[in-house]
Amino acid sequence: MNEIVKKAMEMMEEAYKDYIPDVNVGEICEMNDIWDGNGDCPQDSYSYQLTDNDWIDYVFEIVEEKENELDTMIKIVNIELI
Repeated sequence: MNEIVKKAMEMMEEAYKDYIPDVNVGEICEMNDIWDGNGDCPQDSYSYQLTDNDWIDYVFEIVEEKENELDTMIKIVNIELI
């Protein structure tokens, strides 16, 4: 498990208990591994709220666009707590 993701899971408050993706920097995955499909499709990052003031942000670059946005292939370039 990525250390930042592990720390984020430990920080997550009960009100924000939710799934957060367990991916690593450099990993190539589908958009649906990071984004749940709500709202507009992200173009370079997606964040999950952990506490009232803390978020985890998954920064990515698009590797291959697909007709279905959720199938788009992305490469994780950074994971950070914000």
